[in-house]
Amino acid sequence: MFYDYLVIGIYFLLILAIGIVFARMASKSTSDYFRGGGRMLWWMVGSTAFMAQFSAVTFTGAAGKAFADGFAISLVYIGNTFAYFMAWAFFAHRFRQMRVDTPTEGIKRRFGPGNELFFSWALIVFSFLNAGVWLNALGVFTSAVFEADINATIITIGLTVLFVSVLSGAWGVVASDFVQTLVVAVVSIATAVVALVMVDGPVNLVKNFPGGFLIGPNMNYPLILFGTFIFFLPKQIITMMNLHDSFRFLGAKDSKNARKAALLAMALMGAGTIIWFIPPWAAATLYPDAPLDYAQLGNKAADATYLVFARNAMPIGTVGLLMAGLFAASMSSMDSALNKNAGIFIRSIYEPWLAKRHKQTNDRRMLRISQLVSFISGIGVISVALYFASLKELSLYELMMRVSTMVQDPMMVPLLMGILVKKTPQWAPWATIVVGLIVSWLVDNVVTPEV
Repeated sequence: MFYDYLVIGIYFLLILAIGIVFARMASKSTSDYFRGGGRMLWWMVGSTAFMAQFSAVTFTGAAGKAFADGFAISLVYIGNTFAYFMAWAFFAHRFRQMRVDTPTEGIKRRFGPGNELFFSWALIVFSFLNAGVWLNALGVFTSAVFEADINATIITIGLTVLFVSVLSGAWGVVASDFVQTLVVAVVSIATAVVALVMVDGPVNLVKNFPGGFLIGPNMNYPLILFGTFIFFLPKQIITMMNLHDSFRFLGAKDSKNARKAALLAMALMGAGTIIWFIPPWAAATLYPDAPLDYAQLGNKAADATYLVFARNAMPIGTVGLLMAGLFAASMSSMDSALNKNAGIFIRSIYEPWLAKRHKQTNDRRMLRISQLVSFISGIGVISVALYFASLKELSLYELMMRVSTMVQDPMMVPLLMGILVKKTPQWAPWATIVVGLIVSWLVDNVVTPEV
């Protein structure tokens, strides 16, 4: 266990060092702070775009599904890969050509200032909640594995991300995401190779998987699985390629670098779709009772399958490296959220408020205010995560999934259509959201599986 703690400690020191090294690059202007001044190369933008869709769920909940159901979980990640392909083919260079510093400035150009203000507040609120839930989930898992205090875990991770985001802005976020991509790659490839060796190759991995590898043990109607996969293709495009979540391409040096970044993200996601799940697939054969090792996680015990494999099959220190990968996955989402929220607040809320009162301020002062907003956002996310940790009886994950699918996804539809349709009236986003909310309510309350 000492070596695991040592690996994690080195990882945190590396992330803190990145914040210090890149601080100067984000200290020249607000544009540098929000999107790196639009000077980032493809491999930087590609790695941060990739990490945006990679979360700790891959090594926990998704690994548990792979352990139980085989290949089916990979279909979700194939949907992500398809979305990045569409970014390369159509979206990425168009996002870069908007030449704005924040996503809500693009919303203003397409839908007007009223919609800009509405989406700004809504996106900030959802960002707070999502970051708080993921930070809390990581704290719960880490505290169960290392028997550490959950509050101390949340605060430590949160303050590390806060330090990098406040000090070095978009440059620190992107640089840390690149390092975190390398950490994830090392963990994933090493464990996958060992797993394949232990089960005597991919053919035996598939043949010996209990219950059927392709559709899983409890799937009586394969057509449902195929239909779900078809649904995920447009769903992931809506989720990933809208005017909000595509903001990482704004930092690319030019349109060519933006497209190459999308291609890199597609390649990483495509390779990871298979590599990430080889260890839990192998564990289903090698360690069929793996969930019992972490029974304290309750009905989420299967989420520790990856950890069980790393502990039993990998060299000393690999568990620490795996936990560093989990931290990387969650921290990459949180640091982007803090930096993005600061940009949205300054450009779309604070600056218009000053303009209405005929007040002016210089860019240097706005940069300092941006750092203050990023700091306050970080403290807010940590506070939300600590509050969620105190709610013992509430299933936060289920709650957030319902909020995301019923409310957040309908909000993303007009932000995608704004890329495809150039001339739209200002009421179009509102009408689209209302229709989406009605459909969500009907599916949840009327057109249920029982019908």
